[in-house]
Amino acid sequence: MPDVSVSIVNTNSRELLSACLKSLSGSDAEVVVLDNASEDGSAEVVRERFPGVRLIARRHRGGFGANHNTVIRATSGRYVYVLNEDTTAEDWQLDGLASYLETQPRVAALGPKLVYPDGRQQDSAWRFPTPLVSALGLVTLGRAGVTQSHGEAPRPVDWVTGAALLLRREALEEVGLFDEEFFLYSEEVDLQFRLRQAGWDVHYFPEATVVHHESQFSAEIPERRINEMWRSRHRYWRKHHGSTGARVAALATGAQYAVRAAAAPLSRRSTRRMLLHARDSWRVKGPGLRELADEWNGRVDATARR
Repeated sequence: MPDVSVSIVNTNSRELLSACLKSLSGSDAEVVVLDNASEDGSAEVVRERFPGVRLIARRHRGGFGANHNTVIRATSGRYVYVLNEDTTAEDWQLDGLASYLETQPRVAALGPKLVYPDGRQQDSAWRFPTPLVSALGLVTLGRAGVTQSHGEAPRPVDWVTGAALLLRREALEEVGLFDEEFFLYSEEVDLQFRLRQAGWDVHYFPEATVVHHESQFSAEIPERRINEMWRSRHRYWRKHHGSTGARVAALATGAQYAVRAAAAPLSRRSTRRMLLHARDSWRVKGPGLRELADEWNGRVDATARR
């Protein structure tokens, strides 16, 4: 039984996926790629260039949590490393990550330091987005008291990003896998909140560094991406804080983005994007990435019926 099973979900990111798998070459981990109905030859590249990698090729597109759940159920490692296809590392330190969890039996989730390709650190650990934290974000415009990915020593945090997230299978068997009602975004926050409620811990582990290249698959459709992100956050708020708490959090967060939109010309940010965030943090009306996947799946099914 391997110590670490690596779960990678890929959608139309062939070159990024190839770089990720190349950087994982030589590791002792069980590596599984679920190709999310890509159209760019990603599955063929895995078959041809990485014969040691197990491939699950999907005909229909699913969400982040549902796809990773499929891989988690199909693997056997004591620890599951959920990775984006747009990540690489000079040294994944899989043995070091697993050893840390061996010495910390109540840590269920572990997140490495994330950096951009140019070496700048990327925020990757935060406090849970409670109504109180949302109100604090309004006071500080998100600049204080929210981000937890700092320091050079491992430390407890509320939650770490799903771009590189090592999970203890024992804990998953206790609290369940990703909630598949989240299509994309906030599913890792929800999972780690449930782990914390069950008495497990989450740690930030800066002794391991992962480069996050940030796939452009969803970035090319920013309004749908923003809609999906906020639809998921609203679902998270309602699930864990009720309708009143969700409304408080939404109002505080929307006000924060409204202030950011007003100041956008001075900070060289996109006023339109800040206004989209402000609108959606109050209420999401437009289609998101789930609808985009549904449209794609509908076309596939229609073609198959001809």
